[in-house]
Amino acid sequence: MPRRSDFRAVGEFAASRHGVFNMSQAAELGCSRRNVGAMERLGLITPLRASTWRFVSHPETWRQTAYAAALARPVVASHFTAAALHRLDGLTAAPSIPHLTCHHSHRLQVSAAVLHRTRALPNADITVIDGIRCTTLARTACDLAAEIEADQLVRAVDDIQRRGASMTWLMQRATDLRRTGRSGPSQVLNVVRPRIGDYKVPESWFERLIGDCLASPLLPGLTRQHTLLDASGAFVARFDLALPWVRLGIEGHSRSYHLGELVERYDEDRDIRAGQQGWEIAYLGFAATRAPRAVRRDIELLVERRALDLGLLPPSGRN
Repeated sequence: MPRRSDFRAVGEFAASRHGVFNMSQAAELGCSRRNVGAMERLGLITPLRASTWRFVSHPETWRQTAYAAALARPVVASHFTAAALHRLDGLTAAPSIPHLTCHHSHRLQVSAAVLHRTRALPNADITVIDGIRCTTLARTACDLAAEIEADQLVRAVDDIQRRGASMTWLMQRATDLRRTGRSGPSQVLNVVRPRIGDYKVPESWFERLIGDCLASPLLPGLTRQHTLLDASGAFVARFDLALPWVRLGIEGHSRSYHLGELVERYDEDRDIRAGQQGWEIAYLGFAATRAPRAVRRDIELLVERRALDLGLLPPSGRN
């Protein structure tokens, strides 16, 4: 029978590690294999994989599974598991079994996991999230690029950029990894290169969808995140998208981003302030992205009407 202090130390240790520990960690805490076996017979712990256990009092989660798998060093959580840990936009759902990566020189086998091997896994590509060693945002994007759709990659890079990550840094990591001969880093470079410099990333994937929906030669001058100022230079409003030449603001109005009394009140105040400056505001929801042609035509007709009412010609000078 183990002393109470034997399993208390291990329990406190595991509590901050998704309820999981392995034999090496237990030994460092002064707990022998015999003690671990006694705890298992008492029903306090249950095995997850070789020499790895979880406390039955701790809820089972995919992070717990990922942490247990990543204890088989020198592996790290990667690909779709790393994307879920980073909560990358559009890739937050964890895979049914964890994805791991290790250097090709390590001939270990990890059960109940997708194991990727690589010739390049420097410390610069490794971080820790929720106590789980995993690949960084840049490395995760490069690993996944060849396994996801092009729009999913754009969405992921949008998210990375919104978090304030340097696109120069991402481009450098992709350039270094491209030398390994994989296609993913090249795909990342194709997405990142146009962003070097004065590039405004959409505030959400929804905003990008709406912008793509309105791509039309009849809608010249469409800008993202347009700031409207009054004659004195004071802030009036900010729009997801705008056609400044006809004083038209376009807002993505979805249940995900525009719920709540405070937000509704802000929208109303902004609309009044913008109206005082001679602007009109059009609201588009997710339904717009399912029928882009119809919505694009509606906005084209609205712009035509605005231009006629204001006596304006398009920026190109053509009717």
